[in-house]
Amino acid sequence: MPEIIYSNPIDVVSYKIFRLFDVFRGNSKLNTIDDSFQIVLLLVSLYKDGVINENSFNNYFDVYELKSLILNSTLNSQNKDAYIQIVDTFNNSLTILFSEPLNYFSFLFFQLEKRMLLENFPRIFDELLYKLSEAHGKHTSEFIQPYEITRLIMNLAKVKDNDTIYNPFAGLASFATFLNNTNHYYGQEINHKTLALGKLRLLAYKLENFEYKQEDSIEDWNSFSEFDLIVSNPPFNLKYNNYNYRQINISIEIVIIERSLQQLNQRGKLICVFPESFLFKKNPKDLAFKKHLIENNLIDTIISLPNGIFKHTAIGTCIVIINKKKVYNTIRFIDASSFVYSKSNNRDKLLDDLNLLEQIENNNNKIVRLIDKEVIIENDYNLLVSRYFINDNFEGVRLNHIGSFIRGARSENDAIGKFVKIRNLKDNIVNFNLDIEELEEREIPSLGTRKIQQSCLLVALKWRTLKPTYFEYNGEPIYISNDILAFKVDKKIININYLINELHADYVLNQIDGLRLSSIIPTLRKEDFFQIKIKLPSLEEQKKLYFSNADKFLKSIVKESEQVFHEKKINIEDENSFLRHQIAGSLKNIRGAFKFVQKIIDEQIKLQIPDLDNLKADVRLQTTFSNYMNIIERDLESMNKAVNKAGDKIDLLDLNVESFDLLDFIKDYSNSLKIRANNLFDVELDLDESAIIEYGISAINISGDKDIIRRMLDNIVENAENHAFSNSIDSGNKIKIELIYDFEDFSVQIDISNTGKPLPKNISFESLVRKGSTSGENTGNGIGLWYVNEVMKIHKGKFGFTDETGSEGIKGEYVTSMELTFPINTANNENV
Repeated sequence: MPEIIYSNPIDVVSYKIFRLFDVFRGNSKLNTIDDSFQIVLLLVSLYKDGVINENSFNNYFDVYELKSLILNSTLNSQNKDAYIQIVDTFNNSLTILFSEPLNYFSFLFFQLEKRMLLENFPRIFDELLYKLSEAHGKHTSEFIQPYEITRLIMNLAKVKDNDTIYNPFAGLASFATFLNNTNHYYGQEINHKTLALGKLRLLAYKLENFEYKQEDSIEDWNSFSEFDLIVSNPPFNLKYNNYNYRQINISIEIVIIERSLQQLNQRGKLICVFPESFLFKKNPKDLAFKKHLIENNLIDTIISLPNGIFKHTAIGTCIVIINKKKVYNTIRFIDASSFVYSKSNNRDKLLDDLNLLEQIENNNNKIVRLIDKEVIIENDYNLLVSRYFINDNFEGVRLNHIGSFIRGARSENDAIGKFVKIRNLKDNIVNFNLDIEELEEREIPSLGTRKIQQSCLLVALKWRTLKPTYFEYNGEPIYISNDILAFKVDKKIININYLINELHADYVLNQIDGLRLSSIIPTLRKEDFFQIKIKLPSLEEQKKLYFSNADKFLKSIVKESEQVFHEKKINIEDENSFLRHQIAGSLKNIRGAFKFVQKIIDEQIKLQIPDLDNLKADVRLQTTFSNYMNIIERDLESMNKAVNKAGDKIDLLDLNVESFDLLDFIKDYSNSLKIRANNLFDVELDLDESAIIEYGISAINISGDKDIIRRMLDNIVENAENHAFSNSIDSGNKIKIELIYDFEDFSVQIDISNTGKPLPKNISFESLVRKGSTSGENTGNGIGLWYVNEVMKIHKGKFGFTDETGSEGIKGEYVTSMELTFPINTANNENV
């Protein structure tokens, strides 16, 4: 038989391996295994190494026999030990697998071509590993670092043969895969399952002499050797109060850098991925430590990374390089924030590392700056990369030359007054006066608030724009929090209208972007606000420029209003279908509840009251309890049919828009969905709350009509129920609701994924949302996803979908994802 030659052997083998998971999904017992991916990779690796073959999976095969095959194989003793440790780690899952008939599994498994495995196994292994990470994101304990990050760091490290490398917090040993067997590698990982999968990865790469141990990188820091390179991507949320370190509340960054400086040889380097907050923290410990690093010329390079390239966090990140042999008095700052691209599904952001590396090596001054340490000292040891790329090379003045900070008076205890929040400020160059009459009169917090009793400009120190708003004092004071700055303007120098216009200008916003701290809640320090530079022509010229820009602004508003009115003109016939969608979800819940009531009556109550069906409300009446139940069932069915026959258009103009916390809303919806599921599907919820808690965000507020949004979500779930799921209990059906934050665009994406049947092949977005379009076996009236698209448009959002089984998708248990993107309100805290 002629040998088949594949042009893409990695994709072919990966596809065949992923087919094995159909065995797990289709078996209620195997479907409970959490480590299915890991044990399949283990078995494939053992097959590749000749330990198991077509005759291995007999009816009596078990874990003991698997270990015997390993010990009696031709593998060297080190690899045998590694395999035995991995088998022990996944013993329970392997036991469950081997307890089931393996005929179908064996049939699929041994279709794998061993030759292709032997020739391509490192690439096949990593292809599957990254697909696991994409499918499970931060939920898998085996978080894998993006390949592009690893490649960039190891290219910057320039490791030589025979170099020694220490990798604390090693995870899946990603850095080790860029080394060779002449290098001496010591890695530590605390999670035993992550360690087992990492060991399997090292076996795939034939890196047999590396030390990779289950150890706590804090308690068991390697202190018995010197290294040429220490490289790490430590967990960002690690708390040190749990460790017996010599200082409490010390940051992980300080611990790693301090200990690394002790363990590096004289030419050694430390390269770490840190949260961006390390660069600008001002607490005494962090500031003193950065001062020590800067004044002793230990920091070589700082690279700011694009947001969103790590799936497990929305926190801004950077790469810090410490170099013990550095002698020059500058630090290299690299702005890599724009070196990112997205896959075609616009969900996964990837670092463009090869292009970035080329620009770094060419010293492209658009992204690379060498900054003298004296300049950094003048900036109070602030290492935020964007600060050193601000373009203020134009004629103008700093804001501290045209006005001054108003501290205000402390608020009195139990004071009642007008309290200004960021949401009350204006973001408009024409309507910029504070509406004091619209402010709520309330009890004023005694801490963190100030009383303002003079005319001034108010600006927001949090979020993306300053929202400059003028307060005209007429005898009634206002109260502001520390998130708002009061600025007294010298009107002899600058026209207030012109100043507000300039604070909205792109050249000022670019400066603000460079000065703001954090990518989660962008925050501007008071001292940095006064360093903003603006152009300052004569007062007469200021007035002319302002009126010209105000005229353009008003014309754009008129044009935008006309466009919105045009888009929202919807036919009056839409009302019937709107009514259908308004009551369809509630009706479904009532019908489901009624079935359970019937079940309780038949199986429990009738045992106690055998004559229940014949009971009457009054002996003089003819209607029995059974008659009433039949009437309810009949009328529920009639209502359901009537709703389903309603019109095919929706009136979306009558909205009850309010600002609400999406986190609470989705939690409530998820809970109601679990009740509604009737055991036909499981509901998984992921709010990624760790990302927002890290920066003290108390809520993710969006504006919209909660009832309509809830009905829109019902539509998506109904589509899954009607077209994707099988209608049997314990079928393995799942719905996953996940929130994904983009704090650059101030948006939040709700992903609703299901494990049922995939969408029809090659279906387009246009056909999916076309009114009246139907597809699949259980075709409906073609309105569901048209409705979803219309709801998202009127909420200034975006609707999309991903076929996870297609080329753009993520291979895993979920086959279809509906994606709803809403703009986030910049009003997420009490004082905002």
